[in-house]
This record gives sequence, C-alpha cells and structure tokens, in this order.
Amino acid sequence: MLSGEEGQGVSCTSASHMSEALRSHIASRTMMLSMVVTSVIGAVDVVFWFFSRNDLFLIEGGANLAWLVPDLMILFMIRISSRKPDWKMNYGYRRIETLFLLFFSLSMAGAGLYFLYGTLTQAPEQFPLEYGSATVILSLAVITVLAFLSRHLWNVGKKIESRLLMLDSTIIRLDMASAVILLLSGIFLIFAPSALILQTILTVLVELGLIVCSVNETVRAAKELVDVSPSLEVLSLVEKIAEESSEVYFISDQRLRSFGGAIAVDITLETDPNLRVKDAYRLASDLEDKIKSSVENVFEVCVRVNPAGTYVEKELAGGSFFR
Repeated sequence: MLSGEEGQGVSCTSASHMSEALRSHIASRTMMLSMVVTSVIGAVDVVFWFFSRNDLFLIEGGANLAWLVPDLMILFMIRISSRKPDWKMNYGYRRIETLFLLFFSLSMAGAGLYFLYGTLTQAPEQFPLEYGSATVILSLAVITVLAFLSRHLWNVGKKIESRLLMLDSTIIRLDMASAVILLLSGIFLIFAPSALILQTILTVLVELGLIVCSVNETVRAAKELVDVSPSLEVLSLVEKIAEESSEVYFISDQRLRSFGGAIAVDITLETDPNLRVKDAYRLASDLEDKIKSSVENVFEVCVRVNPAGTYVEKELAGGSFFR
C-alpha cells in the first residue's frame, strides 16, 4: 500500500527506451566532443587572425571560444539531470541556466553590434594578400570538420532523442555558414584583392549572423523565464488526460518546461491510500504513455503518485495552507 511520501510511486521516462544514466553519459560525452572541436577551431581562427589581420577570423574564432560558456552550462545541466535531484532543485537549476543564458546572449549581441558599428564607420582596410591561399585552405578544413561534427551530433541526438544535441547540431551548421563566408573572403583575396567593398560586406554578414543568433537565444531565454511556452492549452490538455483516470483523486502539482521546442512534463497526483505500489507504478506508466501520445513534442514525462491527503498534510505542516 501507499503510505506517506516515502511510499509514492514515481515513474520518469524519456522518449528513448535506454536507461537515463546511459542516455546522460552518451549526451555528455558527445557534448564534450563538440566543445573540444569548436574550441580548437576557435583558437586556430584567433591565431590565424593574429598573422593575417583578417577580422573575420577574430569574430568567428572569438564567438566559438565565447560560446564555450553556455555549452559548459548545458553540460552541467545534463550531469545534474542524470543524478535525479529533487524536482524543485532541478527547476531552480533550469532557472539559473536560463537567466545566465539571457545575460550571456545579450552580451554577445552587444559585442556583435560593437563590431558591426566599427565595420560600418571605419574605412575598409586591405587584408594581407599573401594569406589568400591559406585562408581558403583553412576555411575548407574548418567546413569539413564542422560538417562531420554536425552530422555526428544529429545522429547521436536522434538516436538517444536528445533535443539539446540536435539543437547543437543546428548551431554547428550556422557556424559552417560563417566558415563559407571566410572561404569567400580568401577567394576574393586571390582573384579580386582590390575589391575592398566585398570584404566589408562579408565582414558585415558574419557580424549580423552573430547578432541574429544571440538575439534568438535572448528571446528564447526571455520566453522561458516568463513561462509563456509551453502554452496554457498544453497545460490544460495534460490535466484533462490525468483527470480522465478514475484512480486519480487530485492533481497536487504540475510543471511544464520548454527546451528548444521540446516539452518536459512533471505532474504529481494523489490516489487511493490503499493502492498497492505496483498499481501506482502501473498508473504512472499508463499516464505517461497517454501524455506522450496525445501531446506533441514531449521528450520527457515524469509522473509521481502520492496517497490522497499528502498535499494537505504537507501544507499544514508548513503552515501555509490557510495563508
């Protein structure tokens, strides 16, 4: 039988059938690979800028190195999730991550605007012509490495159904687009070295790409902080699915979180105190299946089953029930 909070039935599943520990291990290992590769590329870009004085490599390399900061936060969250902390703690960690990402994205957007202002207000400078061939070779190498990395991230993310890895793969593809612009700058240095306006246009495109990417992250973080996503319709649908079960007496807590369009559902129910633990797990498992089949873009569902009266007892013990 269920008796008190220690006897609650808890069932948390992701869309994948593998264990959460294995899934977290694969995700963190793949994320670390992505971080190492992009940081090496960023460092090489900055070193190449030091010799070639091609500002495109400074912007691109600096952005790659700076983006290690939110990547470290994502890696931290993956490992925290694998330890299965208390939901309120996990929710707090998510809030800290989102708030940090908001300020970081604003800073990156500000840096992009600063570079853009400098490019538009200063007279264009001729990049050293002797680095044209080296620019082409380095850009092709970067594009090739990023293409393999993006494909690997996408395949692993799809296999373990990790939206974080698939989102990182998309970001890598945007980085590839910037590398293509670097390639074009090298080609222009070889075949049209006097066309300074073309170099300026390419520099502006890279800076605009940095600004757009940063602004998108800022908007996403802001939306998550004010809880406008997922919508109230999704919240109501999850409640309706839970209430359709005759064994559910009361929904004591419900949280929905959105990550890059994917939704994580956490819901706590109360049921008959005499219900066996095996039946509580069966109830939780059935509700998970219904929620995942009825709600779009759900990648994780966690259903907790408590004996009836747990919520009231907890609120009375905390002295907050009649406030």
